[in-house]
Amino acid sequence: MIVWNEKVRRSQDVINAVINQLYKENINTDGVAEIFNNGKEQGCVLKIFDRYNPRLDLCFWIYMASDRILNNEITVVVGKHINCNELNMWDGEIIDSCIFQDKFVREMHKKVRDYILDSIKQNMNKTRDILSL
Repeated sequence: MIVWNEKVRRSQDVINAVINQLYKENINTDGVAEIFNNGKEQGCVLKIFDRYNPRLDLCFWIYMASDRILNNEITVVVGKHINCNELNMWDGEIIDSCIFQDKFVREMHKKVRDYILDSIKQNMNKTRDILSL
């Protein structure tokens, strides 16, 4: 029997919540969720693909840092797909990075989900503006 690491499971739960909310809001996106592990950090990466310009692809690395202060702490790193190496780790420029903490897991989970959804929506708006020119 394979048991998921707690860090990976929580990251995966956040990504599933993001995907479910995208479906509820009828937001059509192409993407894939994968696991990353570089020996120190492990979690999931959500890759959102732009339909017309691969340079606008977004990646969200969601993980519970090894050196976190609280047990209920998730870090989200936002970057471009070109900054994702063969181990699914970020390599290069980071667009944004946030640490979410809450004494209640459910509240932290919602904050992370909403942050990722807002980032996806903002990126989609930029894409539409570029295409309309």
